[in-house]
Amino acid sequence: MIAVLTAVVMLSAAFYGRLSSYAGDRLAVRGIPGEFEEQQAIWVMWPSEVYDCGDMPVKPVILDIVQALLPHVKVNIMVANDSEAAEVKQSLARQSCPDEGVNYYVINHQSIWGRDVGPVFVKDQKNRLCVVDFRFNNYGRYGDHYYVSTECQVDVQVANALKLPVIESRLVSEGGSFETNGQGILLLTEAVALQHNRGMTRAQIEDEYKRVLGIKKIIWLKQGLAEDKVTGGHVDEFVRFTSGNTILLAEVLPPDRHSSPLANSSAINLEQNYKILLNATDQDGQPFRIIRIPMPPTMYGNAGEEDEIPVRSYLNFVVANGAVLMTTYWKPGRPYALKTAEDEVLKTFRAVFPGREIIEINAEPINAWGGGLHCVTQHMPAVTAD
Repeated sequence: MIAVLTAVVMLSAAFYGRLSSYAGDRLAVRGIPGEFEEQQAIWVMWPSEVYDCGDMPVKPVILDIVQALLPHVKVNIMVANDSEAAEVKQSLARQSCPDEGVNYYVINHQSIWGRDVGPVFVKDQKNRLCVVDFRFNNYGRYGDHYYVSTECQVDVQVANALKLPVIESRLVSEGGSFETNGQGILLLTEAVALQHNRGMTRAQIEDEYKRVLGIKKIIWLKQGLAEDKVTGGHVDEFVRFTSGNTILLAEVLPPDRHSSPLANSSAINLEQNYKILLNATDQDGQPFRIIRIPMPPTMYGNAGEEDEIPVRSYLNFVVANGAVLMTTYWKPGRPYALKTAEDEVLKTFRAVFPGREIIEINAEPINAWGGGLHCVTQHMPAVTAD
């Protein structure tokens, strides 16, 4: 018998609204921990069959992620039902991967984007975990009502399953749209935050993030990667904290900058963001240490007739207690320049994440859907005594 924890499915808008607001006005948020801080678990969503069609199935990548994480941290998997839990267990067994560190939760969901629709965990003044319930509008595209309403309630289902209080927010915000250093600094892009929250001013957006995440200061970047057509420019594709003061920022290498209009646009956006970060300061008023990470070189040359290309980035990585999962793109037959750049990225990751194993995973099937390793995971901070 597989132990599966079941959360109540809530699709009634009225009931959902009452439930998700019950703690919002009573809890004072201390802050949101950095992803590089100690974790108790990482959440993933088991893909439906739609993500497993064609010649680039997503399920094998999710299994690789789970197998890579388990030696370092517990993994909580959202499944649609008990049968899916059995499927995951059998799939892991075929990879000779025991699932002692896996918890299965029946959570109604349709996507794989655990970072964006999954629970955003914060800590209150007594160091207890809470879940922030942001709104979700399918990245400004809305679309099928059932899909949007289902994804909207994933975070609250998880909170209920864990018996955690929920803090309701009026912000439309996805977990991949912001990055924090765990010490009160938040990175956002104007292109995402303003477009997804039409009718709210920049000051109102800032105030709401400060209220629900315990943020002290927001650094506004302009735009993300030009090829990120789905989200409009999530930060986890191009800029990440590795500590309270160190930032990794993507860079389009010179040989690629004029290989396509996308490459040129991304290069302009990234250099504009670089100037902003150079003039920004951390929570202590100190300048940031900024390290440039190349976008996978030569990949822009694969743009199609409509100038479209999957978002490929080394910065869509996952941090766990003892490991970092990094996407690998080089394989025999691809240009050697790609391998050379990837070797340098590995060297940088080992330097900025000392003591953590760097594990390379081919995530191109997820890239094809518009995301990466970070997009399909959501970290759950550890709770320690004050």
